[in-house]
Amino acid sequence: MFFVKRALALWLGLFFCFCMYSQERENSAPVSGEVSAAIGTLLVEDGGASFYWQTGLALNHGQNFSGGINLGQVYANMSWLDVSVFGFAGQLCFDTPRGGFNLTSGFFTHPAANASAGNFSLSFDGGNGFFFGLETPLRFDPLTITSHILYGNAGWDDGDMYWFFGKPKIPFLFAYGIDIGFDQQDYYKHSLGFRNVITDVKIVSNKNEPLFDAALDAFLLMYQFSLERADISFSGTVGWLYAGASLDGALTSSNQPYFLFPFQFFDISASYNAHAGLALFRFRDSRRIIRYSLDLGAMHILYDQGKADTHFRMKNLFGGKEDFGSEDLDISGLGAAFLLLEAGFHPLSIGKNSQGQLSLSLQKAFVIPWGYNKLLSPGGTSLPETSPSSWDPGSLIKTILLSGLSFNGSLTF
Repeated sequence: MFFVKRALALWLGLFFCFCMYSQERENSAPVSGEVSAAIGTLLVEDGGASFYWQTGLALNHGQNFSGGINLGQVYANMSWLDVSVFGFAGQLCFDTPRGGFNLTSGFFTHPAANASAGNFSLSFDGGNGFFFGLETPLRFDPLTITSHILYGNAGWDDGDMYWFFGKPKIPFLFAYGIDIGFDQQDYYKHSLGFRNVITDVKIVSNKNEPLFDAALDAFLLMYQFSLERADISFSGTVGWLYAGASLDGALTSSNQPYFLFPFQFFDISASYNAHAGLALFRFRDSRRIIRYSLDLGAMHILYDQGKADTHFRMKNLFGGKEDFGSEDLDISGLGAAFLLLEAGFHPLSIGKNSQGQLSLSLQKAFVIPWGYNKLLSPGGTSLPETSPSSWDPGSLIKTILLSGLSFNGSLTF
């Protein structure tokens, strides 16, 4: 936590020192704003569906001040997942030709949730989390240097995790990064960015006794170029992702006090690291009355290495067996590609003196995964009933057409 406070103090100090020397002043202007809303599906199956809604309000005061709020909810009532998550986020921005800041803060909460896959099930009474972020751009034409920092935490109420009672807890999630942008003035814009995420996930009993401790350290290095015109825009992003994780902990008779707990102890120690490549391309175009866009992206795990070691001893009531186990974790070759299509009308002028504009659009997403058949055990364990391989053609077509479909609208004033 000392590192978190030190980094935050450094970025705040740089920003306020910059503001002291900034001589830019802008005249105040009337307030303008935008109201937006979206509703759509995430996944549709014969046994249920998951969908989301989102609405927001953004206000601008002149060229310097802006702010807004966003509300949203994700809901799923499928046979293998039953959860409803509500979230809120607020934003406050101050901007000048020399730089500014962007503050964001929000939370999420959900009531009882249940998830299952075959004979494995998870349930929690509910949970909530909070985050705070700060972005500080500094401009030295044609260069822009933007620093990012984010902190968050989350916790869950009483729950169970199949063989043992427990619940996850995230004491902290800390992310930081920097972007360096170069604007070629009416030509391509280039940006080189870096992000680092550090978090600790704990599994504790319903009495808050520690069971397992997991840590994650991941970073992303990316390059982006873009071309912006009045009627057309294009951008491309390529990146390299690294993630390293570890898990360590034990189940014992003391932290599992119920009679049918079968182990005297069950220890596990695991570590994992992976490298992945990703790419994203965006294209926007405007015709006479139609605007449309295309997003195409993919991510592929190029290399990974992991190992899990276990040691357990059964209670005499269950045979008294003791065993050591070791398993290599390998998911290299897994990946997914997605295609996002959006089409809508040009903004329609409304209101007195046509000051307002109404925009409507329809969006559809397609996702194509690959390599996941290697997750099946060598013994031929079948996929869960909700997997695509077990769907009939009619169900599969329904899922493809209705999943990832959303309607979007906005009103500016």
